[in-house]
Amino acid sequence: MKVPENISDIIVDRRPMPIVILDRLRREILLVLFFATFFILVSSEGPVDLSPEGYKVLCVFFLCVSLWATNLIPLSITSLLAIAAIPIMGIMGASEVYAFFGNKAVFFILGVFIISAAMIACGLSARLSMWVIDNWGDTPSRLLMAIYCFAAISSCFMSEHAVAAMMFPIVMEIVGALNLKNENSVFGKGMFFALAWGCIIGGTATVFGGGRVLLGVEILEKTTHGTSIGILEYTHLSFPMVIILFVCGWVVLKLMLPPDIEDIGPAHQVLRKKLDAMGDVSIKEKGIASVMILTLIAWLWLGDKFGIANIALISIVMLFVLNLINWKMVEEHVNWGIILMYGGAICLGEVMSQSGAALWLATRTFEGTAHSAPVFLLIVAVFATVLTTFMSNSAAIAVLLPPALSMCDTYGISSSMAAMAVILPSNFAFMLPVGTPASAIAYSSRFISVGEMIRTGSILSLLGMVAFAALLYLYWPMIGYH
Repeated sequence: MKVPENISDIIVDRRPMPIVILDRLRREILLVLFFATFFILVSSEGPVDLSPEGYKVLCVFFLCVSLWATNLIPLSITSLLAIAAIPIMGIMGASEVYAFFGNKAVFFILGVFIISAAMIACGLSARLSMWVIDNWGDTPSRLLMAIYCFAAISSCFMSEHAVAAMMFPIVMEIVGALNLKNENSVFGKGMFFALAWGCIIGGTATVFGGGRVLLGVEILEKTTHGTSIGILEYTHLSFPMVIILFVCGWVVLKLMLPPDIEDIGPAHQVLRKKLDAMGDVSIKEKGIASVMILTLIAWLWLGDKFGIANIALISIVMLFVLNLINWKMVEEHVNWGIILMYGGAICLGEVMSQSGAALWLATRTFEGTAHSAPVFLLIVAVFATVLTTFMSNSAAIAVLLPPALSMCDTYGISSSMAAMAVILPSNFAFMLPVGTPASAIAYSSRFISVGEMIRTGSILSLLGMVAFAALLYLYWPMIGYH
């Protein structure tokens, strides 16, 4: 046993023993509480106006919401629990439940992750980010803007969490070169907020920014038996809000986190040394860049004909056939847990819709709270923003979208509009690290406290709702979207 060198290193917990035990066993106690409540509910009689299968699905739904919100077990494991519980409880046959997992959204997300992994593993993404920061960031404000813009633009074409993971070590290098301290460096805080906010806002602009959009579209297609939102259609519907939010994010950064240093010369020296060490652009980097560009073109122009998931899979095959990547590179950079989480969430949403549980829950949640379609959609957007504050944005979509879709006929609105009202605000994950990996990665720098995230993030979330309201009341009616 290691003995402390100084008696001052010993920390004595002076709290009462019961409090200490409860604190140490908090996770286990909560898990027992959640599962005990679940079994009590399942063994009880459900509402008379809901089928037995629908009631059991609601019990599974509330258990998953509790576990997603508290993250007591990984999100992916909660999704696997949902997939297993549905056939075990006799709600739906196992073959039908497992079939929901093998949908095209999961394979598209897998394709995006592997293509992003190839760009990160070969060093192409790091080279691009360092070049942009070194050439555009000649002053503290311009360096902050370079980080913010590059994170946003990159997240339009790559998964936002991959962009955050790629840029994080580069920003840490800058922090080290400038000798910034996490206790008092406003500029250090600003760079990590710029990284997180750029990824989040940029990832809202296109379907490529994260799997949550494809998750929402897949739930929409499954629930409505065919209604979908195309790649270009999504960007057409979202870009005014993204632009407004991007400008608002920069204004908040400038006003609340103005740079407190003047000389950033050491940072440029570090970046130039790293770029020189990488040498010229390799053939592998050029090949991966070419495949990425061809994939984007195919998604935009051939996606409706051949399917974006099929194009993504063909692109992966090309990367391996041309020997541009190997499986070890893929394993290190693909978040397999997120893929499992999406598959389970889609499955749970589909079962809720088919069993009538989604409609029953939505009727009791929204009935009487909104007397017009726009007000209903605004309430849905607020719910999505609140949920993504306390749980993963993908989990927020899985929780809210099926009930929202079930109310479309009641309010006479298109299911696509209801889906967008959930998908867009679900990415306003500015206030806590749990909402999106980009926020969690920035928080891990230790330059940002939870209190600072809440103070600045609440302002940006509020501005995001204002931007969404502008879409809802001004832009969408102007382009005939209803």
